Amino acid sequence: MAGDERFTAYCGLFCGDCIPARKSLFEVTGKLEDLLKELQFENYAELKVKTDGVFDDYPEFASVLSAIMKLQCPAPCREGGGKQDCAIRECARGKSYEGCWECDERSGCKLLASLKEFHGETIEKNLEAIRENGSGGWSGKRGKHYPWS
Repeated sequence: MAGDERFTAYCGLFCGDCIPARKSLFEVTGKLEDLLKELQFENYAELKVKTDGVFDDYPEFASVLSAIMKLQCPAPCREGGGKQDCAIRECARGKSYEGCWECDERSGCKLLASLKEFHGETIEKNLEAIRENGSGGWSGKRGKHYPWS
C-alpha cells in the first residue's frame, strides 16, 4: 500500500488507522464547535433545560468537543506526530532501529505492554508482518487497530 513506510509507527501500528489521524473527524467537529459558538448555543441550552433536562449537560458536551479537538494528530509518528513523549519511539531511535520489529526483546518489552493491553494480539501480528514484509509492504496484513473495529 502506498505510504506504508510513512504511516508505519515504531510500535507496529499503522498511523492511518488511528482515530486522531482522521482529518474528517476534526473538520466536522471544528465546524460544529464554531457553529455552536456562533449561535451562542450555551444560551439556548439554558432555556431548553426547562423543558428538556438533557440540555443541563450542554457544558459537559462542549467540553468533550473541545477535548476531541485536542486529540488531533498533525502527522504520522515518523514525522513528529503521535504522542510527543513516546518512550517506544525514543527506545527504537536510541537503538538505531527502524522500529520494534527489529528488536529481539519485543515480546517481553514493558514499553509495548500497555499497547498490547489495548490492541491485543495486533501489536505482535503487525510487528511480525513488518519483519517479514518490510515497512513498505505490510499494511494489507495488519490486524485491527481497535478492539471494536
